[in-house]
Amino acid sequence: MNSGDGTFGIAGRRGAVPLSVEAAVAWPKRPRAHRDPAEVKRKLKLVDEPHVRPLNDWVRSLNHARTGSTADPESTAPWFDPSGGGVNARVLFLLEAPGSRSSASRGSGFISIDNNDATAANLYALTQKAGLDRATFALWNIVPWYLPEGTRTKATKRADTLEAGPHLESFVELFTDLDRVVTMGTFAREGWEVLRRRSPGTAALNWTAVPHPSATNLNTRPHHREQILHAMQEAGRLVRARR
Repeated sequence: MNSGDGTFGIAGRRGAVPLSVEAAVAWPKRPRAHRDPAEVKRKLKLVDEPHVRPLNDWVRSLNHARTGSTADPESTAPWFDPSGGGVNARVLFLLEAPGSRSSASRGSGFISIDNNDATAANLYALTQKAGLDRATFALWNIVPWYLPEGTRTKATKRADTLEAGPHLESFVELFTDLDRVVTMGTFAREGWEVLRRRSPGTAALNWTAVPHPSATNLNTRPHHREQILHAMQEAGRLVRARR
């Protein structure tokens, strides 16, 4: 694992963005909750809640820059999940690139631990076991946009992470009080390392790297599950220590 100590100097300690009544309701208590269209519909109504609006405005701007339209139903990048911490998140989990179940046409349209896929289900179970409340973290990808290959999503490559780097620098600045970034998978780690070299504010963030939580990886390498769980538990201790 790699780590960097310090605090975020650009956007640190700005104060929490309040939640509305609608965004403070109970969230799913089981994995794969986005199998239920009603749950997805409920969240779609909340993408402009105060704690996620800066992030989803960033998504709109990114999609507009890449496609020329913010109204494309198969948008380049999915939404941030309003059930997460949004800009108030103390921990940021960075995966590699959106999967098909994040797609608006084939899935939920969100990056979420509630998506109907094995990686999301693993993350749901691990955050539950680690005692990490979903309001304390945000989930995203080092490559924010889809990497389509026909009806599938192609594997992430180093060129994709290099292209994404300049966009992510402005994205990280939106968080008000991050305690730790956890990269998940080789390309997420490599992309974050590149970003740290080019951005002093990002380089100052406390950071750790863990394996990718895909079903294939965790089923064939059970010790990777323990590595991820340990990182989540440590992140939880950091969050609780600063309350």
